[in-house]
Amino acid sequence: MDTRLRRDVAWNLVPVALLAAVGLGLNFAIAVWWGPEALATFTLVTTAMFALAVVGAFGLQYAVLRAIAEAPDDRPRVGAVVVGALIPNIVLAALATVGFVAARGAIARLHGSRDVGEGMLWAAPGLFCFAINKVLFGVVNGLRRMRAFAVYTALRYLLIVVGLVVARVEQLGAAQLPVIWSLAEGALLLVLVAELAATVSLRERTGWLRWSKAHLAYGARGVTATLAFEINSKLDVWMLGASGIAKSLVGAYSLAASLNEGASQLGVVVQNNLNPMMARALASGDPASVSALARRTRKWFVPSFVACCAAGALLFPHVIPALVADPRFAVAAAPFAVLMVGAALGSPYLPFTQVLLMGNRPGWHTVLLVATVTVNLVANLVLIPSYGIAGAAIATSLAVVASCVLVRTLARTCVGARL
Repeated sequence: MDTRLRRDVAWNLVPVALLAAVGLGLNFAIAVWWGPEALATFTLVTTAMFALAVVGAFGLQYAVLRAIAEAPDDRPRVGAVVVGALIPNIVLAALATVGFVAARGAIARLHGSRDVGEGMLWAAPGLFCFAINKVLFGVVNGLRRMRAFAVYTALRYLLIVVGLVVARVEQLGAAQLPVIWSLAEGALLLVLVAELAATVSLRERTGWLRWSKAHLAYGARGVTATLAFEINSKLDVWMLGASGIAKSLVGAYSLAASLNEGASQLGVVVQNNLNPMMARALASGDPASVSALARRTRKWFVPSFVACCAAGALLFPHVIPALVADPRFAVAAAPFAVLMVGAALGSPYLPFTQVLLMGNRPGWHTVLLVATVTVNLVANLVLIPSYGIAGAAIATSLAVVASCVLVRTLARTCVGARL
C-alpha cells in the first residue's frame, strides 16, 4: 500500500470499529430492552427504508464520485458536478419518501404486523435525509477527503447512539424505534451541508444542467444495481419475515445477519479508498494499474479478513447469547458460521465490487447485481421452507460466491482489469 492509502484505510477503520460497537449495540439494546420481536420489526422497517433511499439517491452518489475523482482540483467543474447532482437528488428523495409512506400499508400486511407500517412513518424523514446524505458522502469520497469521510461516518454511528438513548429515555414503543434513523440522518445532513459549503464552490456551477443530464443517465443505468444491492443485503431477513417463521427466530437471525453485514464493512472501507484511484486509472485508460492495485491489496486484506471471519464464527455461540442475556439467540450460531464462510470465500473480491461503476459501466454493474439477487432469491425460496434460518444463511453465502465469480469475469471483459 502507498502511504496515503495506508493512512486513509487506517482512518476509515475507526468508523468500522464504531459500527461494530454501535451497530451491534443497537441490535443488542433493542433485543434486550424491547425483545426479539421488536428487533425483527426494526430490521424489516430498516430494510424497506434503505431500499427506497436507493431510489432517492438514484445512483447519483457514484456518478458524482466518479466525475469529481477524474479532476478533483478543477473547482468550477466540481461545483457544476455537485449542483448537477444535488438538484435532481432532492426531488427524487422527496418522491421516494412519499412512495415509502404510501407503501406502508401493503408492507405491513405482507409481514402481518401493524408495527411495521407505523414504524415506516417514524422512519420517513430519515429516508429523505439518508438519500441526500448518500450523494453528499459521494462528494467527500470523490474529493478523496478520506479522513473527513471517516469522521462523518463515525459521527453517523454516534448519532445513532443518541437516537437510541432518546428512544430509551422517552420509553418509545417498538413501532416507534425507527425514529432513530430520522434523528441520526437529519442531524448528519446538517453537518454534511456545512462540509459541502466549506469545500465546494457552489457559486461556480456553470454547466450544472448538462451534468444533471449526465448524472441521471449514469444513474438510470446503475440505480437498479444499487437497489439490488440494498435488497440483496437484507433479502434473507425479508424473506424469513414473510415466510411465517416465528418472529423470535427472525429476530435472532437478523442479529446474525447484522454481524455479517458489519464484517463486510471491512471490505467497504477498503473499497471506498480504492474507488477514486480506480476511477482515475480507468478514465485515463490504464486498467493495468487497477490489476496491480488488486494484487497488492489482496495480499494483506484476504488473510486479515478471513481471520476475522473465523474468530467471529467461533465466538458467536459463547458471546452473543450472554451479551443479549437471552439464550434464544444461540439458535443463530450455525447460520452465522455459514455466513462467515461465504464472506471469507468472497474476500479476494470484496474491495473491488464497484470496479464496473468506476469504469463507467453502470449497465454491466446492474447485470452483476441483478444476477446476484436472482441467485439469492431463488436459493432462499428453495432453502428456507426446508431449512429455515440455516437455509437463509446458505442462500446468502451462495450469492456472495456467485457475485465474486461474476465480478472477476466482468471486470476483465468490460474494463480490461484482471482481478
